[in-house]
Amino acid sequence: MKCWVVLIYYYIYKSFTFQLVNKFDELLFTKNDENFVEAFAIFCGMGIHNTHMYEKAITAMAKQSVTLDVLSYHASASIDDAQRLRTLRIPSSVHFRLHELDFDDIDMSDDETLSACLRMFLDLDFVERFHIDYGVLCRWLLSVKKNYRNVTYHNWRHAFNVAQMMFAILTETQWWKIFGELECLALIIGCLCHDLDHRGTNNSFQIKASSPLAQLYSTSTMEHHHFDQCLMILNSPGNQILANLSSDDYEKVVKVLEDAILSTDLAVYFR
Repeated sequence: MKCWVVLIYYYIYKSFTFQLVNKFDELLFTKNDENFVEAFAIFCGMGIHNTHMYEKAITAMAKQSVTLDVLSYHASASIDDAQRLRTLRIPSSVHFRLHELDFDDIDMSDDETLSACLRMFLDLDFVERFHIDYGVLCRWLLSVKKNYRNVTYHNWRHAFNVAQMMFAILTETQWWKIFGELECLALIIGCLCHDLDHRGTNNSFQIKASSPLAQLYSTSTMEHHHFDQCLMILNSPGNQILANLSSDDYEKVVKVLEDAILSTDLAVYFR
């Protein structure tokens, strides 16, 4: 069989047109001819479509990389601030009253809250046990604090108080021996990060306002956002306090983080 095949590709409309013309020997086109050109059209169409999709994917990945780089830069604390925190003397947990359930941070400065967080990590032996670089820990804490907005309640001080309560419970009840070090590490990190970038409004408001966050997460909207922010900071250069964990241990910590932070949605809490 000999014939001319005309292929027209309309790029703007993403459509293809095939036409068979002038079959030689004055023969009629058969059903086999139709099946052949249909298969050939599908093959060509998929090839061209996949090429354009690949180009779009490459462009999207590049944009994502640039966006994450910009976000990471603006969301991370400066090296100078981390170095300053690193040089501070860290008082004992007794000085801060971190073991007490009637703890009150009302008279503490922001630097003192950061120092108290460092004391929790030191007393729970996280720095030595998990080979956390002390300078990286300082920068991570500053980055976490920086990513809390100046809202009335769900702010850095709230996160710090939750972490202090968790520390007091773990140490005074000896639950840390039952949970294990990995889970305790995840719980303290989760307490400090559980309201990251809170907007001061609840999930119901986000959904009714059709906010971009509600379009991203249809359930536990803010909690999913807090968890994602937590992972973003943990994976940002200079803030990777979990860098020396094995892949299995890292996955365990992330799983506990996800469960703990998503459980702060009161709509699903009792479950």
